[in-house]
Amino acid sequence: MLRGSSERLPLSSEDMAFATRMYREAVVWRKRIDHALNRYLRRSLYTLDPDVLCSLRIGAVQMLVLGTPPHAAVSATVEAHSNRKTRGLVNAVLRKIAGHTEEKLPLHIQYSHPEELVNRWMKRYGESVTGKLLEWNNQPPPLGGYAFGDIPEATEKGKFLERYSVIKRQGAFQPPENFYIQDESAAIVGQGMAELPGTTVLEVGAAPGGKTAHLSGTGSVISVDRKRKRMKRWIANRDRLHWKSCFPVAADCSSLPFSTKFDKVVVDAPCTNTGVYRRRFDARWNWSAAMEEELVQIQRKMLTDSAKAVKPGGVLVYSTCSIEPAENSGVVRFFEERNLAFERIPFPAPEELVTGEGFLSVFPPDAGIDGLFAVSWKYTG
Repeated sequence: MLRGSSERLPLSSEDMAFATRMYREAVVWRKRIDHALNRYLRRSLYTLDPDVLCSLRIGAVQMLVLGTPPHAAVSATVEAHSNRKTRGLVNAVLRKIAGHTEEKLPLHIQYSHPEELVNRWMKRYGESVTGKLLEWNNQPPPLGGYAFGDIPEATEKGKFLERYSVIKRQGAFQPPENFYIQDESAAIVGQGMAELPGTTVLEVGAAPGGKTAHLSGTGSVISVDRKRKRMKRWIANRDRLHWKSCFPVAADCSSLPFSTKFDKVVVDAPCTNTGVYRRRFDARWNWSAAMEEELVQIQRKMLTDSAKAVKPGGVLVYSTCSIEPAENSGVVRFFEERNLAFERIPFPAPEELVTGEGFLSVFPPDAGIDGLFAVSWKYTG
């Protein structure tokens, strides 16, 4: 209900904001919170009734992360706990958390990330850079968007794009018409896709429409996504933003329901989301090495199958919101070794974000925006 359900909670705007913040931080800091709670329980936290576990986490996050006065956090959480039989347990544990002091913790507990992923980043980046990445991932992200029409007032300019605006979190914000809420890195990818030549466009992995918003107006756009529910959001965005010559198709890219060739094919592939953990704060708990391996296979197939729809002389684009080499440069190598007629060309983006290999590669703590990757080719066949 906090995240956009049609059933609204009967809360004031201030209470809704605090409830949303509690929810976010309880998810983000789960590992650190659970580590602290386990010190004051006689059995594993994960054997508790779900209602007890939720109450303990909500109470603990107020004290350990949000700085809520202990007496207020304990009393309000115990009062809200619905099961009278377990109120005593919740009260006792949270009173102990109120006096909790944290020892030096391993990075994966301190910053609440999957241990295997943190160990991988430590080997790749070193402890100092990994710490900065973990800290970045846990920060609440700013709200911003790309202005296709008037640039809204009471906003700050983005870091890289003239038409990107960061919204000041003061009072209610009513976005103007043709203002699309997205991170600046997503806007950079979308703008780069739009700048590449081509008036007939196939967009694979289109929903909910963050890239379509930029591609609209560049020609005729066929936007494909395999999930009907997500395409309904795409349609709502199209109607709100008045996208021209953009047509939705719910289909798997490996079995597209037409044989047309396109000037430009863009593939926004499903990925582990490791570049956008700050914004998709629950995604970290889905990560596993097995998940990444499965996604790499999907990414390779999506790119290979989508490439068949490019006209001779046309352009192909591949992008992810991951910072993992296996999903980015690894997929590029796999594709190029098997498709020699595709010649890599520099992706159009701010030059400080483009590597010597022509990749758009954004590392969040360095760039100050979400992590994203994009690469483009010209088909010479």
